[in-house]
Amino acid sequence: MLRLLSGEAARRFGGRAAVDSGSLVLSFAELDRLSDGVAAGLAHRGVRMGDLVVLALPDGPEFPICYLAAAKVGAVTAGLRPDRPVPPARLDPALVVAAPGTALPGLEVVTLPLRDGPAGRRPYDPGRLGALYRSEPPPPPLPPDPRRPVAVVFTRGAVRRADGGTAPRGAVFSTRRLEAVRAHGAGLRWGTGEARLLSRPLGHLTFMTRLPVFLQTGRTALVPPRWEPETVLRILAEQRLGVLQGTPGQLAELLSHEAAAAGGPVRLPYLRMVLSSGGAPAAELIRALRKRFGVPVCNRYLCTEAGLGLGTRPEDPPEDAEHTVGRPRGGVSVALRDSSGRSLPPGEIGEVLLRSEAVADGYYRDARASAGLFTRDGYVRTGDMGYLDDAGRLSLVGRASVDTQSRA
Repeated sequence: MLRLLSGEAARRFGGRAAVDSGSLVLSFAELDRLSDGVAAGLAHRGVRMGDLVVLALPDGPEFPICYLAAAKVGAVTAGLRPDRPVPPARLDPALVVAAPGTALPGLEVVTLPLRDGPAGRRPYDPGRLGALYRSEPPPPPLPPDPRRPVAVVFTRGAVRRADGGTAPRGAVFSTRRLEAVRAHGAGLRWGTGEARLLSRPLGHLTFMTRLPVFLQTGRTALVPPRWEPETVLRILAEQRLGVLQGTPGQLAELLSHEAAAAGGPVRLPYLRMVLSSGGAPAAELIRALRKRFGVPVCNRYLCTEAGLGLGTRPEDPPEDAEHTVGRPRGGVSVALRDSSGRSLPPGEIGEVLLRSEAVADGYYRDARASAGLFTRDGYVRTGDMGYLDDAGRLSLVGRASVDTQSRA
């Protein structure tokens, strides 16, 4: 599916920027062409269908190039994230693609020559792919298989280890799960996707599972080296972005930065909406964001394993975002149950369960944990506690246990 979307996006959008890191700009045409060459390089190194390819790379154009390349040979991609450390050796990957200075004894590692170039924005240099790129066609397309694994996305380290610490689990998403995310986010339309500033690393759920949406809508992924208030505000203004998205912590940091800035608030006349994701924000934060930017503030809620979740809408009453994380999005079902599995009526607190066609297939190489991920009727256990009101809006009140899933 990613291979077909990448080729069609290259044909439709051509020179439009697919990834913009602030210094390097990669077009949709280049993304498809270069991922073909890296796919040939992966095959040359013996990477086969079902193998795991780990990307230990900084956020930038190389990440989606290698992710698409792995998908084109039928391999599974796991992106390592600095905020969720996972020992690559535990994953037993066929290949690790890494940045300079990455030492991983006992593993086959391809180090990309990611040298800094001259200052300023410039087109992407294929030389940054080093010997991994081969100027030859990729392997032939694989037969369609909706159950073929494509991506592994790590949770926030809510699994207890024998030493008393915690470690992330890898949620596996197959073609059919990514297709459900694509259908929800893009439907049948091509194009119309405006640029979006990413607030999370590329190895996070929001890019790993939504790359099909970026390809189909022609949306430019703006990838800052770090999510810093000054950088974010500058990009919002320069790119004339309509949406500001971040975690409650990031958005609160942005407001604090502006309050302390000598030059006063940055003008953002094109901003239409603020999205808060990754946990329930405080009502005071929602009100402060709405006052500062003068636009609707909406919540998005899901856990890593759910793929899709709940949210508030711009047209909802303001208090919805202040006190709830909204209603289920299209194709998503939510249930509240007690510890015995009994469904709870509105107003009673229980564990939040989510179900859709986008839920993860299970955990990577962890059959026991995978079996405990779902209820008998196919709901994902989020580990969050909350209650529904009479209008179907969900309010969160805490966590059920440290040995459960994590919010994305």
